[in-house]
Amino acid sequence: MRIFKILAFMTLAASFANAADIGGITVNGEIAFDYNFLPDTTSVPFSGSAPYETYRINTSQILAKKETEQFYVLARLVYTPTTYVTATTPSEVKSTNNLGMVDQVEVYYKPLPNLYIGAGRFLTTMGYESVLRSENLFYGYSIAFQGITPGYGEGLRARYVMSDLLTATVSTYNQSKYNIYGDDYTPTKTTELSANGAFGNLQWFAGYFFGKDSALSPTTGTAENTSSNIWASYRINDSWMIAAMYDSKTYKPDNDVAGWSDDLGVVVNYKLWNNSFSARYEMVRGAMHLREFDTLVYGNADKVNSLTLNDKIELNPNLNVYVEYRTDHADEKCFTDTDGNSTENAQLLTLGVLAKF
Repeated sequence: MRIFKILAFMTLAASFANAADIGGITVNGEIAFDYNFLPDTTSVPFSGSAPYETYRINTSQILAKKETEQFYVLARLVYTPTTYVTATTPSEVKSTNNLGMVDQVEVYYKPLPNLYIGAGRFLTTMGYESVLRSENLFYGYSIAFQGITPGYGEGLRARYVMSDLLTATVSTYNQSKYNIYGDDYTPTKTTELSANGAFGNLQWFAGYFFGKDSALSPTTGTAENTSSNIWASYRINDSWMIAAMYDSKTYKPDNDVAGWSDDLGVVVNYKLWNNSFSARYEMVRGAMHLREFDTLVYGNADKVNSLTLNDKIELNPNLNVYVEYRTDHADEKCFTDTDGNSTENAQLLTLGVLAKF
């Protein structure tokens, strides 16, 4: 009954939601709301710290952009439900009130119609998924997108759009964050190269990130980071789509042991009326080196197999409802079950609602 009340409220709210155009600035965004079940374990890594049987506003955002013949600007305002300490006294207080975090600001000058030269805080070009959930097949982001793909970087970027077949991008960062959300504001000298295009029903991408960043705690000094990402998707017809992607990363600190991880993923999607049924399989190797919020989350596990099944229901153009099931299996007992024992398996069921405008 509680779920139906939420859906009724969100349907009403979405009926008033329309993209806005203010002085030539296009504003759109989304609000994500979910309820999660963890039947076997206390947590699942790279699930946005999904709580058990708790309503919550998940990552929600507003995106504003404007483009003219010689100018393009984009800004992203994000709310992320990340707990952080706001006091250092014995009675320290924790808060999740980080509404209003400007994660992305990109400003470009266009000396030619198809050439963009810009500065700002850039979102990586890498990764199969969009930060906007409404543009993805799944409600939850993949392990690769959260744990292997680089995140935001501050610096310079140049993009050249040759045609639909090829767009080339080069970025140089002097501050960066390896994972998709959060800040570290530490000096870095990193570079990102990528190319993407489309040919009929086939879309493809290839990217490579490399350079020096600050070493993660508890080490000090710097670390060599690399990341690669390639993917291709093909729409067979109006109903069927398939995609495959490969992500990898290396981490070589000055004063610690080097780490390597990769992720091979496959996605299948089938559309029927207003339903979009999807399955995503990921095989993660080197899982023990992956960090979430600067914490190693897979213990001594080397391989993790993850399967996500999803039904995305479009109730109207402004409102999506999701029923999503994810199950992970590791080659070591790196999860904790509800009785406090170690286990190789973890499951997560998510009921999600997404209002978009």
